Amino acid sequence: MVNVGIIGCGGIASFRHIPALKLIPEKATVYGFFDGMAGRAEEYAQKYGGKAYASLEEMLADPAIDAVDVCTATRSHCELTVKALEAGKHVLCEKPMAASAADARAMIAAAGKSGKKLMISHNQRFYEPHRKAKELLEAGEIGSLITFRTFLGIKGPEYSSALGVNNMYFSRALSGRGVMSDVGSHRIDLMHYIVGSRYKRVLSYTPTLAKRGPDGNLIGVDDNAMSIVEMENGVVGLMVYSWTSMSGNDRMTQFFGTEGVITLYGPDCAVKVEKKDGTVTKIDFADNPHQDVTLLTHIDESFIDCIERDTAPFITGEDGLEVVLCIDAMEQSNLTGGWAEVAR
Repeated sequence: MVNVGIIGCGGIASFRHIPALKLIPEKATVYGFFDGMAGRAEEYAQKYGGKAYASLEEMLADPAIDAVDVCTATRSHCELTVKALEAGKHVLCEKPMAASAADARAMIAAAGKSGKKLMISHNQRFYEPHRKAKELLEAGEIGSLITFRTFLGIKGPEYSSALGVNNMYFSRALSGRGVMSDVGSHRIDLMHYIVGSRYKRVLSYTPTLAKRGPDGNLIGVDDNAMSIVEMENGVVGLMVYSWTSMSGNDRMTQFFGTEGVITLYGPDCAVKVEKKDGTVTKIDFADNPHQDVTLLTHIDESFIDCIERDTAPFITGEDGLEVVLCIDAMEQSNLTGGWAEVAR
């Protein structure tokens, strides 16, 4: 049994991590909560059961806590994760891993020194259509992969955050970046995972078009992002992320190969394979709802399993670093108006 402490009592903890941990009571216990905002930990302890800690130091000093879920603003991930690892706790850190490559590398180093697990919460690897696409590509179902295009859009974080329009995602000081970090990090990791290659260079435009803060002015981070990416294996892709998809979650992805096309989350099924000879195969899943429904995934269970079995995390710190490096390049490309190499 793994006792888990929740650091950050906001929407991502209540919508995803706590419910997911509650589904595996034979493996894990939501043991306690800490939040920097007064009263939030007590509120969550009363709602979900468990202990409210008055400080981070109190939580990390408690020998009953085996692991923590870091569910806070991106800029705080490095400090909180390093402190937790140094205190001997395993860490599942929300995505994106960090606001800078230097922070991500510091987190990886702390995990290596402590001998504790560090896993990054890129949960879309667990969606069944995504796993099926990887399986089909690796089997050569559409020949050699040439290009892909992927879109992920939501209405915006103000619709799910406990703080509404005052959410941390709209603050550059807290988040570092906007939609390309919040939403884009999902797809950056997912394409890295499915295609099986690192990123080489990017060409990006990341404007702020519609989202406004409490003062009525446009927010200081991007609310839409469009990127062309070239991967080290030669595959080229188009990525589009949005906080202005008012229909809800839009997550269609297509892979174009020499022998056919794979479409994920299309209008009529979860996975469609169309061959150049005219053959069409449709694949659905018993527990796969419509694409605008937010799913719980096995990310927390996978984290608990790697602790109990002493195996490598499914999404490593190095995977998280790959995402940060790509986002860095996307931001640089937007600033210069040209291609940016992924700096390693």
